Amino acid sequence: MDEEKQNLEQELDNLSHEDLCEITQSSLRRLIAADPLLQDLPGDVTTEEVLSQIAVAQGKSITVVVLRHFETPLSVVVSEIPQQGTTVRDLKRAIQRNFTLRQQRLRSKTKISWRYVWRTYDLLHWGEPMSKDGELVSAYGVVNRLFFGQLLVLLVHGKYPWLEQVVRQEKLTSGCDRFGVGGSQKVESAQLDHVLVDHKHKLLYCYVPKNVCRQVACTNWKRVLMVLTGTATSSNLVDIPGSMAHADNSTVRLSQLDDDDARYCLERYTIFIMVRHPFERLLSAYRNKFENTYTQYFQLRYGRNIIRKYRPNATVAELKSGVNVSFREFVWYILDGGAMANEHWEPVYNLCHPCSLNYSFIGRYETLVEDARALLDMVGAPSLNFPFTRPSNTSNKLKTYFQQLSMTDIQKLYNMYEFDFKLFGYTLEDLLGFDLP
Repeated sequence: MDEEKQNLEQELDNLSHEDLCEITQSSLRRLIAADPLLQDLPGDVTTEEVLSQIAVAQGKSITVVVLRHFETPLSVVVSEIPQQGTTVRDLKRAIQRNFTLRQQRLRSKTKISWRYVWRTYDLLHWGEPMSKDGELVSAYGVVNRLFFGQLLVLLVHGKYPWLEQVVRQEKLTSGCDRFGVGGSQKVESAQLDHVLVDHKHKLLYCYVPKNVCRQVACTNWKRVLMVLTGTATSSNLVDIPGSMAHADNSTVRLSQLDDDDARYCLERYTIFIMVRHPFERLLSAYRNKFENTYTQYFQLRYGRNIIRKYRPNATVAELKSGVNVSFREFVWYILDGGAMANEHWEPVYNLCHPCSLNYSFIGRYETLVEDARALLDMVGAPSLNFPFTRPSNTSNKLKTYFQQLSMTDIQKLYNMYEFDFKLFGYTLEDLLGFDLP
């Protein structure tokens, strides 16, 4: 017997850590499958799920099913708390835990702001909103040992359903996986120069120049950060000069923090980004920086080189001033390695690392007003009014400008910004009448 024991111990010592984990998990799966009480639980069951199932059998837990619009029902077990009873807050926490576990099993990286979810959705039982977190669930008729299922309904009461955010985040996650870059690239804090920090509201904003219409750009979001952090003396965004919003000391950048602090913020703060159709953003940058006479820096810094390289019959005056760069010449410059030369037309993928950072909120130019209102409400600043400005006409001019380009150039340009297109759900149908593969 001693010899057999020694041989067994020797065999165990020779096993790798991975082999031991697999043996342990396999044994647990067999035990669970053989137990009538636990056999319906998933193979990767957690300790909490086992204890909850036992508590259900002992009548010490409440089982509910949460019905969600267009989503599969979510079964939730919430343990009864002796003496004081189970509150609505306890129930919400149980829902959060169950949903998070479900997302982990689906390998989903979607970040949910539960604070905003509970502001946007009501939890109903038999049509009655369970509105008071400190109230016992029994006051709403939710009790244990009921012979029929207890159905709770998540019903949106706000103007901005959170489901749209889930769709955007899932599209981003699936796109990153499809490109083979999902979470695989480590980003050092020094590369996060475009991520602004608001410690007070635990908020991070990755700004993208020329990402919204000319009157707004990223300036108003920088103004928002200034108000939220207390850097600005006025809470009226339009009173804050644009030059002040763009000043280096107006906000804290994530790149200014050490790696440990930056990692802490990325793991615990709400991080958001505002995106736009890549070609609209590119055209907006061209029109703002090369068609306007007041942007002399861009004409001298880039325009002269573009004209010198792509305009064989340029005059001396054109070579000296760099003015009147055509859109086609600008695109040739982009295709010839200039895409990374300036943040105003550099791909969003490079600026904000969407496959490495776990974005909590993805706003879009097309729904700018609604997204701004939702985000400010989410971070606890609903009274802050995001300025409403007249829409840009860049999208209307898109076809006119792109008619200057050949299909070959459009295909090359699309390839250059492909990640921005596919990660954020944009296509070329409005421009070409069809999308590119």
